[in-house]
Amino acid sequence: MKKWIDRLTGALLILMFLSTFFQVVARNLLHVTAMWTEELAKFLFVFIVFLGAATLMEREEHITITVLSDRLPPSLLRGQRLVVQFVLVAFGVAFVWSAWMNVLNSWEFYAPSMPWFRMSYLYLVLVFSGILTLSYILLNVLRTLFPGRFGARRESAAG
Repeated sequence: MKKWIDRLTGALLILMFLSTFFQVVARNLLHVTAMWTEELAKFLFVFIVFLGAATLMEREEHITITVLSDRLPPSLLRGQRLVVQFVLVAFGVAFVWSAWMNVLNSWEFYAPSMPWFRMSYLYLVLVFSGILTLSYILLNVLRTLFPGRFGARRESAAG
């Protein structure tokens, strides 16, 4: 799954570059305004960011604040990790639910410059990446509870 997500985000990055490149060429060389290219690049950027965030969660390379964990004795780090992960699960469930509500509420709306693109598609990416992120968080919970199983856990500053 990791390789698939990495390849997908790489392909989306190439598409974003091509969209932006075409916009510059169309505007400066062809003297034509291709309004859809800017909106497409923005949407692709959102896709890349949220899929990348899920990947970072799996690798445990997301932004962490280690003020507390740096001062905890090693015996309490496991408990602290579990508390953080369960808070992340709660946030993730709320995120997926909100994204799904946005999918349902925006189904009738289309992107202004791309009449074939439903705005719900943008929110579907959030639902997908949220579910993917939740699965990675749950995998990290299992790695914390059962060290050595479920693949290696990255040792981070957060413990």
